[in-house]
Amino acid sequence: MNIISNAIDALDSYNDKRAIAEIHASPNKITITTEVIETKCVIRIADNGSGITEAVKERLFDLFLPLSL
Repeated sequence: MNIISNAIDALDSYNDKRAIAEIHASPNKITITTEVIETKCVIRIADNGSGITEAVKERLFDLFLPLSL
């Protein structure tokens, strides 16, 4: 749920930088898919936002990282 919540927040922030016409032409989208591969359940969560900056990617797994996109 935290990943989905983060995606929603990121898309909201992304929209703050876009024009209304652009938002209507390309609305935000979060896609969740699931499948079972052998004995494992795989869950994929994707969105069509601007993505994570390289600076944040480098520190993604640092403890207590404040993620400001």
